[in-house]
Amino acid sequence: MNCQEALSLLYDIIDKEASDIDAKEVEEHIEVCRNCSDIFRIETSIHEFLKLKLQSNQPTTKLEALKKRVLYNLDEIDCNEVE
Repeated sequence: MNCQEALSLLYDIIDKEASDIDAKEVEEHIEVCRNCSDIFRIETSIHEFLKLKLQSNQPTTKLEALKKRVLYNLDEIDCNEVE
């Protein structure tokens, strides 16, 4: 697996939507590729941070606005992938 293939599966793996085979291949790749490992670690950290903030019982106006923008952008990405 090369970097482009690994990074194309990054969000599927973070969201636990990738197949076991894909997840294993990406895991093997990031064990030997420092650049992809760094990107994966950063993206995973951001994902976990946002997940925790969005699950908090005290949403703020800024947090709600961020949540809406993130969901909108994710919808846009999904729509573009279908085309």
